[in-house]
Amino acid sequence: MQLAGAFLLPSVAAAVIGGTSIFGGVGGYGGTILGALILSVLNSLLTFLNVGQAIQQVVYGVIVLALAWGYASLTQRNAT
Repeated sequence: MQLAGAFLLPSVAAAVIGGTSIFGGVGGYGGTILGALILSVLNSLLTFLNVGQAIQQVVYGVIVLALAWGYASLTQRNAT
């Protein structure tokens, strides 16, 4: 595993939470910063609850998948 591999999923999750679509599109600095702040609060909460690193990665992945599904649903509704 790479040295920065542990930071890949949280950084993608922060961008997606901030409103950047993983299917391509436009995102902004402000949204990504807001997503990083939300993710920091979530990380603090999970650390406070004594959740392991593996479960935290699963939570981040579920967030990314849920938001990607939501973005895809939203764009399909707008296209038809």
